[in-house]
Amino acid sequence: MRLAFVVQRYGLEVAGGAELHCRWHAERLARTHAVEVFTTQARDYVEWRHGYPAGTALVNGLPVHRFPVERPRSPRDFAAASRRVFGVKHSRVDEEAWVEANGPFAPALVEAVAAARDRFDAFFFYSYRYYPSFHGLPRVAEKAILVPTAEEDEAIHLDLSRELFRRARGIAYLTEEERELVEAVSGQVSPHSAVIGSGLEEPESEQGPGALDRFHLDRPFLLYVGRIEGRKGLPSLFTYFRNFFATSRADVELVLAGKAEMTIPEHPRIRHLGFVSEPEKRALLRGARALVMPSPYESLSIALLEAWKQGVPVLANGRCRVLLGQCRRAGAGLAYDGHEEFAEALSLLLERPELREAMGRQGRAYVERESAWERVLGRLEGLLAEAL
Repeated sequence: MRLAFVVQRYGLEVAGGAELHCRWHAERLARTHAVEVFTTQARDYVEWRHGYPAGTALVNGLPVHRFPVERPRSPRDFAAASRRVFGVKHSRVDEEAWVEANGPFAPALVEAVAAARDRFDAFFFYSYRYYPSFHGLPRVAEKAILVPTAEEDEAIHLDLSRELFRRARGIAYLTEEERELVEAVSGQVSPHSAVIGSGLEEPESEQGPGALDRFHLDRPFLLYVGRIEGRKGLPSLFTYFRNFFATSRADVELVLAGKAEMTIPEHPRIRHLGFVSEPEKRALLRGARALVMPSPYESLSIALLEAWKQGVPVLANGRCRVLLGQCRRAGAGLAYDGHEEFAEALSLLLERPELREAMGRQGRAYVERESAWERVLGRLEGLLAEAL
């Protein structure tokens, strides 16, 4: 089959969740299908600033067609548009303005997708909430597979979102909780859908025993990996951890790996390592007492799967149904709702090594069973065959 993948950003340097899933799926399916990618020139996800040249380039052997973002996203204008559609009674015009303000505003990309309709057997659209999906999917609806990566936020309740879910020929969900959410808000069960989960890429190289020497991590540590921003639940995590340390004086640090887009509080037991390489990340996971995932908004957490693959348990925000579901299915994590449960769960993980080891074993077994690429791609191929 000839398959087109449509996504807001694409590149080896792009590590966002939906974009990473798109690249992994595109590269894997390209082994048995003819695959091309349609995307923008954006590398930055805040304002959609260009980071790639326009035109077609090969990325890991796949043709990637990049189109300009005609205007960057203005955080001020986007915030104003969000207030209109999420806070008060609003019109369809307001929702359409929100889609354009959110971006990436790339009409040439949409037109290119529409013009390629007869060249491809199926079009995969990644992330429902962006301009290319809202405007591109309806142009090829009879061939469109939506991978919504939907979260429990305000955008999913827009009328335009519900219409988009209904227009897709098929929908590929990452978790059962995501399917339940989309079907609840769209008011119907898609006749062609599947929960595909996620595979994990095998590491190209490993670092030796000294991988963490430059960080000088001398204490037991709780690890957070990912973007350090308010939307990911970091403010609450900082508060909970500082309260835990103030009352317990436990011999533990909170270690953060990733780009900081908010102020990190100064504290003797909170350390920010900045960017780390993939081998360093895996070494950090192996050395951690647990991975902490405080995000309230997820459609699937790759970080949880990566921790479990290393045999490390997880401490997750129990208010996020997706994280809670992942932990329950794997039997490899503890969930918290509020600072008291956070402190109790963290104490258990620090004081009971046998519990950590048992959870780590269960997590590794879960990933080996559920995230094997042949199983994930089998589900995706089954959806294609059913929908088309």
